[in-house]
Amino acid sequence: MVPEQKIGIFSWFGFVLPFGERISLIQEAGFTGTSLWWEDEEEPFPMPKERMPALVREKGLILENIHVPWCDANALWSDDQALRREIIARHKQWIEDCARFEIPLLVMHLCDGENPPEPNEYGVASMGELARAAEEQGVRIAVENTRRRDSVDYVLQHIASRALGFCFDSSHHRLTDQEDFQLLRTWGDRLMTTHLSDNDGLKDRHWLPGHGVIDWVKVAEAFPRLYKDFLTLEVYPTPSEAEGTPEEFLERAYERISGIRTLSEQAQKSAQGMV
Repeated sequence: MVPEQKIGIFSWFGFVLPFGERISLIQEAGFTGTSLWWEDEEEPFPMPKERMPALVREKGLILENIHVPWCDANALWSDDQALRREIIARHKQWIEDCARFEIPLLVMHLCDGENPPEPNEYGVASMGELARAAEEQGVRIAVENTRRRDSVDYVLQHIASRALGFCFDSSHHRLTDQEDFQLLRTWGDRLMTTHLSDNDGLKDRHWLPGHGVIDWVKVAEAFPRLYKDFLTLEVYPTPSEAEGTPEEFLERAYERISGIRTLSEQAQKSAQGMV
């Protein structure tokens, strides 16, 4: 019997609570794992990021990945060597953090802002160096589809490292690619994690699946059949949901991601001629 696919939710889900309390609520809602934003949490409940991995595991959750800051990510593609060296060094330190805290996966953006640079050989060189660093440390890097989906495609075309794959963000995808699932169909064997959320087709809302315009049946049908890693939500409450309790929101979130898991299982069975 094939085990159920693991499901997770990002540790920041829109309710201002101490980190440990949020993690406890995630575990109590039934999620298998969580992911971290890799910066210290400041007021009103300060928490250094170095303390977070142990707290996650103490609560019985799997720490799936860290998401690193994307500020200055455009420098990865710059022809200014000093700028590239700075951003590469920053990411290498985060790769070392993954190894130090036994975190298997680092999620990063390839670009930032309204007018990100076109893919070029400088970015390939930058990411090639980071992929080699990840291989040496025994961790993996997932580049996320953002405003320029072609940057993910370009990097994966030029770098064959098994330490380098991608993170599928359903909300970003809806805003850039609509219902063209070329990225998933072409690079499905290098999918490493997900950021699943819904939107209205206008902005990156981070709504729960079902609140927006994304066709989740089509997403499930496009999903790679061999993908067995986490289905992870990256969601925040709507204004009306924020008036409720975090427990209510997480219960609803668990139901929605479980429903997507069922759609994915049905799509796999259908593809195999089982239904």
